[in-house]
This record gives sequence, structure tokens and C-alpha cells, in this order.
Amino acid sequence: MKVINILALAILMCFTSMAQSVRLGDVYPKEVKIQGFSTSQNGDVNIEGLGAVFEDDWKLLIYYGWIIDADSREVVWHLFDFMKDEDIDGEDGPFKFNDKVSLKKGNYELYFAGMYSNRNWNRGRDKDWYFDGFGDTMDWLFGSRRRESYRRSAQDDLFIKVDGSGVKAADARSFLDKKTGDAVVSITKSRNDERFSEGFTLTGSTELKVYAIGEGSDGEMFDYAWITNANTRERVFEMDYRDAKYAGGARKNLQVNEKITLPKGSYLVNYSTDDSHSFERWNALPPDDIQFWGITVWAEGSDKNNVVAYQEPKTVKPLVSLTKARDDEMIAKGISIKKAIDVRIYCLGEITGGDDMADFGWIVDATTRERVWRMKPYKARHGGGADKNRYVEEVITLEPGDYIVYYATDDSHAYGDWNSSQPYEPEMWGITIWATNEADMKNVTPFHPEEYRNKNELVVINMVGDRALVKKTFSVNEDTRVRVLGLGEGSGGEMYDYGFIKNMDTGKIVWEMDYRNSEHGGGARKNREFNETVMLEKGTYRVYYETDGSHSYRRWNDDPPSNQEMWGITVLKVD
Repeated sequence: MKVINILALAILMCFTSMAQSVRLGDVYPKEVKIQGFSTSQNGDVNIEGLGAVFEDDWKLLIYYGWIIDADSREVVWHLFDFMKDEDIDGEDGPFKFNDKVSLKKGNYELYFAGMYSNRNWNRGRDKDWYFDGFGDTMDWLFGSRRRESYRRSAQDDLFIKVDGSGVKAADARSFLDKKTGDAVVSITKSRNDERFSEGFTLTGSTELKVYAIGEGSDGEMFDYAWITNANTRERVFEMDYRDAKYAGGARKNLQVNEKITLPKGSYLVNYSTDDSHSFERWNALPPDDIQFWGITVWAEGSDKNNVVAYQEPKTVKPLVSLTKARDDEMIAKGISIKKAIDVRIYCLGEITGGDDMADFGWIVDATTRERVWRMKPYKARHGGGADKNRYVEEVITLEPGDYIVYYATDDSHAYGDWNSSQPYEPEMWGITIWATNEADMKNVTPFHPEEYRNKNELVVINMVGDRALVKKTFSVNEDTRVRVLGLGEGSGGEMYDYGFIKNMDTGKIVWEMDYRNSEHGGGARKNREFNETVMLEKGTYRVYYETDGSHSYRRWNDDPPSNQEMWGITVLKVD
């Protein structure tokens, strides 16, 4: 009896150590299938199947597979490496493969895909291996319709299979859940046109591991992640094209896998995608680790104790929020500051083909009408979506005083009516300002720009439209030095929208906007700007401003000036 039991146990052990297998097949073009499996022991596994490379117009349709370690997320085997080693560069249509790889005991994910790629695609940035030879035989054997029919009939036979001792099928989703289960934040399997923002709070300085995969090319990111300090809006981490590494598949698949240290505070993890190439549908070869398309953040060891539920800071409320700006709009808000403060500015707008701003924000000193900040094209970074979506984020110091914040748009591509792909944060189209220090918020009070009166103002004629003649009169009781600010249209040595000042006692013109004394006012070259001081004798004066039939406030036929609200003439008394 004992002999029988020992024999049965031996047979059972032999049976359990026999090779088992997992298999993927029946994949359609632009589809990826995933199968999890585990190995109960260290050893070799056999990988075999039928891959293919088909010509489809100007692209190649490639059927291939790979394996990643479910814990480390590293590739442990890839068919492309086998193809390179075996020199399969001369094959057209289906081809067989049979290979071995040594795997440690653990969990793995098997992938099989049918994906389109450019003819001259190569596996990596540092590898020189092309599919140049494919397609010649297919072109000779078949016309386009017969070639497609051949591809469809062969497609059903394509597959990949892994077998070996201790190999057992498993649910790949469970591997993902296990990997992300203790994450601080995990945003995975991101799809087209999605926007995520999840918060967390740290009770002390904490080292974090950041793993993010997205899309980028030509120096810009299109699906990417960033982390902001919820209190100051400062970006403490950003998935930058220059620092990202190749993530497998198409060259535009990029990843970051690094450690950062953040101080005590609250943070927001953000991830945005554009309208193509994501976990929803790949328009080129996908990355090796497709499930982690997004961002995942972990704390390790004792640092896990520093992570608590997100606590929203009070300073999330902005001092100025001019957002969701629509076409042909100019919006403004005033703020009075009692003591010098540092503010964080986030301005999102549109850049023109000529590297000027079409939708942009700026800040002026309400007393002097001098511009103290403007959204500058050379500082702007890609804001997601269309290349012309740009943002500037920076910290500046505002001294005590009164300020007016402006934002203006042209006649196209703004919130609610995009003529190209919208930015990652469409609701932020405009300008937003926060205090970097919560204690400074009590030193700021708002005011309405239209109700603001400067004690030094003598005459204000601005925002003047087409075919206008505006007049205003003022008097000075003694000889007075005044500052004249003018903005108008001029070209070829002549002014077309301009102003002048007339002494009503003598009938003489004492100051006039002259092309030769003007400077470029931003935007189109014909925008001319004046900033001069003039000594006026005691008496009564009349200020005139006249425009022709085109290119004036909100009726621009070319790029508007930097301070478009100043289109006109302003006279200020100099202290």
C-alpha cells in the first residue's frame, strides 16, 4: 500500500512538473492581447509561434509578441530581438519563430499584437535595424486587393505560445492590481482625451518613486504627467521630453522611472492625453508596458507612513481667475496690494505662426499704466493638444500698489470653440494668479477696473474703435509736468490712429503722436506706442484721439498690440 502511495506521489510530481503552456492568437490589426502567467520554478521556457509582416499601402502591418516581468515591468523577451538575431529581414508575410528564455520564478505578462508602423521603423533610438526589405515580394505576387485577402486568410493562423515546466496561466489584471495596490496614486490604462488629477498629502519629507509612460515627439509631450504643489501651484515634477527614455515600440513612446523627494505638504498628480495613441487605440507600435500608460507613484519603506488622504490647502483659491476665455474677448480684474508679495502666474493661450501670442495675458500698474508682466512667447511651453496651445508659469514679486490683470483672445481657437486640438487643461484658458504664501492673501483686495480712478489721471481715452473722434478737456492750475501714453496705428512714416493735445487758450497744438518718435507696440509692426513727458503751462487743454476705418480696438485686421486696452491716449500728472 505504501509502495502504491509513493508511486502515486511520484506520478503526481512528474505530472505537475510537465510542461504547460499559455497561448495568444486571433489578433486583429491595431489590437493587443494580454495573457498573464506564472512560473513556479527557475528555468527555461520555450516560446514559439507564427508572426508576420505585411505591406499595407505605405505602412507595414506587423504581428509580434513580447514578455515582461509583472513586478519589475522590464522586458524579458521580445520577438524583435529574435528577428534581428536570426536575420529574418528578408521575409514577407508569416514567419515561424522558436526561441528559449531563462525565467526566474515569478509572474509574467505575455503580449501579442498586430500593429501598423512606418516602413523605415527601427526598434530603438540607439539601434540600426530596419524593415526595408519587406514588401518587394508581396508587390510582385499580388495586387492590393489580393494582398489584403491573403493577409486576412493568414491572420487566423498567427499566434504566440509559451510553455515550460511550472508555467501556469494567470489573470494579468490581478498583477496590475497587486502592483498598484499600495501606490500613493495610480493612473493607468489612460485613454484618448482624458484628464486626471488626484491629490495626496505628506506629513513629512518623503522619497517617492514615479513611473510614467506617455507620448512625445520633436521635443514636446502629448500624453504626459506632472505633479504640482497644491499650495503654491509649483510644478515639482514634470514628464519632460528631454529627460524621458524610450519605452519600446514607436519612438514616440516615452517613459520616466525615477525617484523624487518632496517636503511636507499637499500635492496633485496630473495626467492628460490627446485625441490619439493611447490604451484605447494605438496608431503606432505601443510601448512595452501598455497597462501603465499613465502615472503611478509609490512611497517605499517607512516613508509610506508619511502619506495620508489629500488635504486641500486654503491657497488653492486664486487671487485672480480670468479663465474659460472665449473668442474675441477681453477680460480684466483689478487687485490692490498692501505689501510686497510673491505670486504664481499660470497663463494658457495661443501662439501664432509668427511666434507671437494670439490669446494671452498681461498685468499693468494701474497708477502708471506701465506693463509689469506679459505672457512672452519665448517663455511659453507646449500646453498639450495642438502645438499652438502654450502656457507660461512663473513666480514674480508685486510691490505695494494697484494692478489690473488682463486677458485677450482673437477671433478663433478659444474655450468652447477650438479649431484644433484643445489643450490639456481647457478650463484654464486664460490667466490665473495665486499667492505663494497663504498669509499674504489678507493683503490683497479686488476692484473693478472700470471703476478705478487714479488720482493722477487727467484724461483717459482708450479702447477706441473704428471711425472715431473722441475729445476730452482738462485744466491745470499751475505749470505741470504730465506723462502722455499713446497707442495707435502708423506705417510708412504716417499715423492713422493717433492723438494730440491742444492748448485751448492759445489754440496751438502742444503735443502730437508722431511716427518718428514712436516705438513698436507689440503685435503687428504698424502698432505704434508713445510714452513721453511734456511740460504744460497753466491753462485749459483739450485731448483728441482719432481713428480711421480699420485696425482699432477689438477690430484688429492684424496682430493686436501688447496693451490693446490702451488703444487711445492717456494723460497723467507726474508727481
